[in-house]
Amino acid sequence: MNYDCIIIGGGIAGLTCGIKCTGEGLRCAIISSGMSALHFSSGSIDLLGSRSGQNVVKEPYAELGRFIEENPGHPYSKCGQDIIQKAFSFFQAEVRAQALVLFSNGDKNHFHVTPIGTLKPTFFSQKSVFNKKIRDAFYRKPKIAIINIEGFRDYYPKMAAVNLKKNRLFKGCEIITGSIVLPGEKLNPKNPHEFRSIDICRIFDSKPDLDKIASRISSIAGNADIVGIPAFLGLNNYNAILKSLREMTGYILYEIPTLPPSILGMRLDNALKARYAELGGVFIAGDRVIGGKILNGRVEYIYTENHPETRLYAPSYVLSTGSFFSGGMISDAEKIQEPVFGLCLEYAKGRQNWHRPAFFHPQSHPFLSFGVKTDEHLNPYGPSGERIGNLFCTGAVLSNYNPVQEGTGSGVAISTGFWAGTQIVQKETGQHTRNHD
Repeated sequence: MNYDCIIIGGGIAGLTCGIKCTGEGLRCAIISSGMSALHFSSGSIDLLGSRSGQNVVKEPYAELGRFIEENPGHPYSKCGQDIIQKAFSFFQAEVRAQALVLFSNGDKNHFHVTPIGTLKPTFFSQKSVFNKKIRDAFYRKPKIAIINIEGFRDYYPKMAAVNLKKNRLFKGCEIITGSIVLPGEKLNPKNPHEFRSIDICRIFDSKPDLDKIASRISSIAGNADIVGIPAFLGLNNYNAILKSLREMTGYILYEIPTLPPSILGMRLDNALKARYAELGGVFIAGDRVIGGKILNGRVEYIYTENHPETRLYAPSYVLSTGSFFSGGMISDAEKIQEPVFGLCLEYAKGRQNWHRPAFFHPQSHPFLSFGVKTDEHLNPYGPSGERIGNLFCTGAVLSNYNPVQEGTGSGVAISTGFWAGTQIVQKETGQHTRNHD
């Protein structure tokens, strides 16, 4: 089987690359072994959230030049600021084509509320999490109601309210909490007293009695300005549902990310996959690439777990398999490996140097920055140290960045996915791309 590009991994980096390639007319296949890490994410997009894990970055684009200069091995340094900004604009436009609107605070970061009521800086959020009305209302020190649905066990409004009140940004805001009961005929038939976010999401997608739900929200929220509710207001019809509830209640509704599965992350995953399919991309789900042949500094072909006898050929390949969480890297007591090609990795020797003594250590854990070693074009090095010129590595499989400490996880995925796709398009079509010095 032959393609112009084969991408190994169907997360945010792989899909960004795939959309770039298919949008430029290339025949592209993505091979994905399982659920995307987006299902475990907040659904917001980080660019650069903090410096050294301590100081919140207010204007990430203004900081990028200095950050890149200070971190020459960072994936951002291999993309460059121009590519990063183009990647973010590209990503925003592509998901918007699937009716998923991402808002920013101009060139500044904004905060989104976590499930436990803490604040996290981010750059893009879905419109139910950040928009101009939410921003303007916040400056007025609004009254806030945090409401849950009875039976949903993965969210605790009182704990969220207590943590929000500890933050100086919410000083002067009155925060109340409560819960509502969904209309009886829409209750979970298996157990009406225990929901997961996806259960409630399906109920909303099935067009529940929104007027009754709106009335019950109003009875709790009273004269509140903003109503925070866990993010389960639909997976497919969320735009219409949010619009209807806002019109019926008069409140600014704010969706708070939940514990996995994250509906906000699933919406983003669905939008990316739909856009990729709309452009003609091939998505092969439920299979895992387990190896390939490298000859003279090039990948000749790859093969998968389900079809080891079938060779898949392409002029260009992209490795977007993620980090330890998704099996992009594996470890034993003594070493860490990249399991598909056996690529050269950058990591600390000695297992005792892979982690900190405390789980929530202020300097985070060293293993988070371990990954594949690449050159400035994101080309890795094979088992014998040879550069592999037609293989590009993107996202969490890369080394020399700490997504938790820096707040760069999705930003690195989008930027490197876009940069890899840009280079592949240039190779296949002869288009001009920026020159690396």
